[in-house]
Amino acid sequence: MRQAALGIVLFGIGALLTACPSAKPAATLTSSESWCPDHFEVGPSDTCFAVPETTTKATPILIYLHGPYAGHGSAEEWEIVHSAVAKGFAVVVPRGKRGLCAWTAEVKDHFCWPQEVEDPQAFKAAVADWDRVLWQVDAILESGSHNKRYILGYSQGGLFASYLASHALFPAQAYAIVNGGPLGPMKKPPSAAPLILLSAENDAAQAPKMTALHDDLNKASWPHAYCTHPGGHALSASDFDAALAFFKRDADGSLKAKDNAYTCDGKDPAK
Repeated sequence: MRQAALGIVLFGIGALLTACPSAKPAATLTSSESWCPDHFEVGPSDTCFAVPETTTKATPILIYLHGPYAGHGSAEEWEIVHSAVAKGFAVVVPRGKRGLCAWTAEVKDHFCWPQEVEDPQAFKAAVADWDRVLWQVDAILESGSHNKRYILGYSQGGLFASYLASHALFPAQAYAIVNGGPLGPMKKPPSAAPLILLSAENDAAQAPKMTALHDDLNKASWPHAYCTHPGGHALSASDFDAALAFFKRDADGSLKAKDNAYTCDGKDPAK
């Protein structure tokens, strides 16, 4: 049934692209050179996605924003990300662009997200690239665009996610920032989404940035969870699961703030 639904959606995408000459050719959707990790389908506009075998009209959608990487990335990281499917999430993985993280020669050809806050159009363009894959996933879920959407940003993807949240550039129900930080001042938008910050204490480069993000959010009276633990920079399964649990609480209506904070997976609220 899932394969049949996917075939119908891909046919619809092909028709849409034929009708829109300025769009990417349909052939790019099935390229054998796809960067998509194992168990992910190829989506439009340089994206990948995976959908649970059994879905409902309430199946939430997780958008994962990776950190800087070269080649096909880390197999271990993609395995962690794909684990969200078994937990009932449809997963969308867009890819950043080369040349956006050229702060050292070692990463100048890595895939990264916009970070120049003086160029807000770059952020808007990156988010606009998600439209077609989200349309595709919505069609597979047969729910229109009513499924709740969540963003998890890791490392430099976390900085990008914090900017999206602060500037309300994407209508996510909640955000998770893992070993990332702020990208410019965090100004609370009128419809501020709940946030969970997951910070590794032994991440010398990013832990101070996560503390700064926590402080900025407190100054803005922006309810969030601030969760620290031993460990290094790499994405961990425990951080990923904590983010999913936070999103699940939002989806079922049990996510409640107390004293401007949310709990960290059963721990006391952040101070």
